[in-house]
Amino acid sequence: MKKIGYILISFCLLLFSACQEDESMQGGKQTGYLRLSTSVNMAAVTKAEAELYNPKQLAVQILNAEGEVVKETQNYDEEWKDCEPIEVPVGAYTIKASSAGFDGETSAFDKPYYAGSTSVEVQAGKTANATITCTLANVKVTVNFDQSFKDAFSSATVQIDDNTEDEGIAPLKFEMGKTSESGYFPVTDLVAVVAATNKEHGVTNTQRNVIEGVKARDHYILNYKVGESTDTDGEGNISITVDETTRTYTYTVIVSTAPKPILTAEANAWAKMAYLEGSVNANGWTLEDGNYSFEYRQKDAADWQSATATLDGETYKAQVTGLTPAATYEYRLVYRNGEENYEGATVEFTTEEATELYNGGFEFWCTASEPGLNGSLKNVASPNKSGTLFWDTSNPGANTLGENNPTNKVETPVQGGTYAAQLKSISVFGQLAAASLYTGKFIKANLTMDADMQFGQPFTGRPIALKGYYKYTPVPIDIVKKVPEGVSIVKNETLDECSIYIALATEAITFNNSETVINYETDNRIIAYGALPSGAATEGDGYTEFTIPLQYKESKFDVQPTHIIVVCSASKYGDYMTGGEGSTLYVDEFSLVYDGTPTIWEGK
Repeated sequence: MKKIGYILISFCLLLFSACQEDESMQGGKQTGYLRLSTSVNMAAVTKAEAELYNPKQLAVQILNAEGEVVKETQNYDEEWKDCEPIEVPVGAYTIKASSAGFDGETSAFDKPYYAGSTSVEVQAGKTANATITCTLANVKVTVNFDQSFKDAFSSATVQIDDNTEDEGIAPLKFEMGKTSESGYFPVTDLVAVVAATNKEHGVTNTQRNVIEGVKARDHYILNYKVGESTDTDGEGNISITVDETTRTYTYTVIVSTAPKPILTAEANAWAKMAYLEGSVNANGWTLEDGNYSFEYRQKDAADWQSATATLDGETYKAQVTGLTPAATYEYRLVYRNGEENYEGATVEFTTEEATELYNGGFEFWCTASEPGLNGSLKNVASPNKSGTLFWDTSNPGANTLGENNPTNKVETPVQGGTYAAQLKSISVFGQLAAASLYTGKFIKANLTMDADMQFGQPFTGRPIALKGYYKYTPVPIDIVKKVPEGVSIVKNETLDECSIYIALATEAITFNNSETVINYETDNRIIAYGALPSGAATEGDGYTEFTIPLQYKESKFDVQPTHIIVVCSASKYGDYMTGGEGSTLYVDEFSLVYDGTPTIWEGK
């Protein structure tokens, strides 16, 4: 075995004391001279070749007792070898030498890092001698593939990484038949994961081995081979020989050609829960149902949690709850039956953010300019901070002929905070101006008393429900322009109804409120939808709490939304210009619910 290389530098420190004090003084201090010499001849790297790393190009520093750098060079051979003596004050010094241009703190192929240091005392009238032995300061790893291994496997890689839960160092991957260089790593325990594809079965198996107790100057040689006898259990093993004189460790890693069961998993992660699915390729093994589970943990956590996996057709499934939003988790499908244990590859998912509904308490209000029939309308009440548009209302249309603001803030009644939103349907020249509040944008009012609008604001979360409070006092419908198909209305007798609903969509939806009614059930842009079950009057003087579950379409269950639609109206059929003048809806304290299990809109 070859010894790990080292560089020996001898520093001969010669102090030349002046015959008279005033002939060798530096700021009133007595000085001496350092002469450095080396016992080896190292090739220099010129400045033009600085990008070509040469581990034997040494950077040298001379530090005084206070740790201050007195003298330094990035190229000992070129700048200090055979140089004139270096004048320094009398005192204690530390001399450090290391490979220039690299600190050894990262992993790399063919990049050894040498370092060493020593201390010396410079005294008047004496010669000081010092020697630094620069040894390998990082760890060398060599990977070999035995011919038996090459004959059995069509391809193989070995990835070397540190054995920590942190981000750590960049892993290095050795590929059979392609990578011949040695890898160098900082001093840390290492993990070697071999992935080999069997020629006979075409199956890729992995095996993980840990290298512990790693020290600087260690050289680990990993020899991968196929066992001489057939491994019936599909597991490999490892033997180690150590040459302590050179600190070279030879690992013979036995890899079985027998394919093991392969367990794979994938996740559909929400904000506080995730659906896990997995599949199993038993590769001829007999594995009993009821012994499968998913193991998961937040990344960097010490312990795994377990969720029973239920077989659904050919897929194993589990739902895990109580997760932290916007966090990364590790998970894997496992089979555990006594001493028979198989683990799938560990993979990751990141939970979504539990995004709050902007101004859900309706505390922010401002007056804004909105597009009208004759230019911009002033003093339009807007449930947003100034300069922000998330919620919009029917106010721009109703204010075309004056400042009506059917949707506005009130200080009473409120459920929480200072303000709530009041929506009160009014009549403008005999036409119903239904009070509304929605996430989106009012585009323009038309001479025909209808409006172009846009529903939806950017949003990528997937809540379970919309929660809030409302109070509704309807009046009989006294303005009837159009009646929806299948709806029976008797003018001045049928009570008006309110409407509150939520939807998630893959785009904002632009429409004219007299021509287009969005069919949330059939519209392909809609992922989920939920509505207040009854628009009738509320009971009592206070607010009524509601929770509207979002029904996620079965066909869109894995689709990520891009927009959120929340709509409130004091007159349910306001889009048809039908409703009761004076019907009043109060809403307050809206919020999105992320805990729980989403409702599936089956068949949609």
